[in-house]
Amino acid sequence: MYIRQLECFVQLCETLNFNTTAELLYISQPAVSHQIKTLEEELGLKLFIRSKRDVSLTPAGLSFYNDIKDILTKTNLAIAKARNYSKDFKSNFSICCEGNLLELELLPCILNEFTAENAYSQLYIKHGDYKESRNALLSQKHDIIFTVEENIMDYPEIHYEQLIWGRFVCVLSSSNPLSLNSTISLKHLQEESLILLDPIKSPPEMSRFQNEIQLFCPNATTYYCDSSVICYTMIKGNMGIAVMPDFVCPNDSKVKVIPLDIPYRISYGIAWNASNSKSEIRSFLKTAKAIYEKSVPPAGVL
Repeated sequence: MYIRQLECFVQLCETLNFNTTAELLYISQPAVSHQIKTLEEELGLKLFIRSKRDVSLTPAGLSFYNDIKDILTKTNLAIAKARNYSKDFKSNFSICCEGNLLELELLPCILNEFTAENAYSQLYIKHGDYKESRNALLSQKHDIIFTVEENIMDYPEIHYEQLIWGRFVCVLSSSNPLSLNSTISLKHLQEESLILLDPIKSPPEMSRFQNEIQLFCPNATTYYCDSSVICYTMIKGNMGIAVMPDFVCPNDSKVKVIPLDIPYRISYGIAWNASNSKSEIRSFLKTAKAIYEKSVPPAGVL
């Protein structure tokens, strides 16, 4: 079984068109047909049902696609990584981020300075939620992660350095009457609809705080969302008010970000495994701290 066969197979599964697959892979249509035919012969399976007008997957083909697509992606990444090592890179450095808006704003600046000082280190940047990133750090699949402090507090083998103190804010539609307030209290939220993060995908600190809000606001209608994109869509649709740390807030003229009148704070920073001795860690920490200190006002108020 060859990589080219699998590439043709996966692409054809997603297009269900031999001509389109050939164009996307920059090969001829007969070449695609040949790759699929030889793959089917090698597996001893019929993967596609072909007619003059349509192409569809057989049950065996669908099963094979679901299992092989991620393997093909990992294989291509492994090949690219090996090729990089054949160049001038002397080491690799893996970063995992949550993808919040402050990261997206500042990470390019950090990477620009870091790569200038560490030209011989090959960088890998990945996205992961708080559980995935912590587990990958424990197994040293990542060198550093961006995280809230509570995510790693119970793990003495993980070191942490704070970048900012975040505060909780309310994010709401500009058309909401509360958008005229300079601050919002929990009392203001008692009769509002609340948009909260899915507790399963939230760090314990965030889940605990959300639970306290719900206990204080028992009459509030509550919606849960599992991504920032869905959350902001619901806010702009005037479905409710979201409560979140200020460092994940959108920069959008259609929403208002107003401080929540509570003393609660959340520590956000960079963590790494204590047994990891890569020199790039200290270099990255120094660069990140300098950029965050320059870009984020005290107490995390944006």
